[in-house]
Amino acid sequence: MSISIAGLVGAAVGLYIGWLDWKILKGILQASETKNRQAGGDGGAVAKHKALLGALIFGVPVIGFPIIGYWAASALAG
Repeated sequence: MSISIAGLVGAAVGLYIGWLDWKILKGILQASETKNRQAGGDGGAVAKHKALLGALIFGVPVIGFPIIGYWAASALAG
């Protein structure tokens, strides 16, 4: 299997988009936990499952988007 330049560019773009998505989702989870704690709660489901959610939020965009980007770019470039 040969590696295509277009695929590598697509993977780089996918990695960048995945990084942006990770930062956005991480901020949303932190805001949700902070809001729940300020309301007098214990942090809610976010605080209970912080490690699992953190791994999913990091893994899916940062690993999945480059794979999809590589596949899409190499398919479009031929």
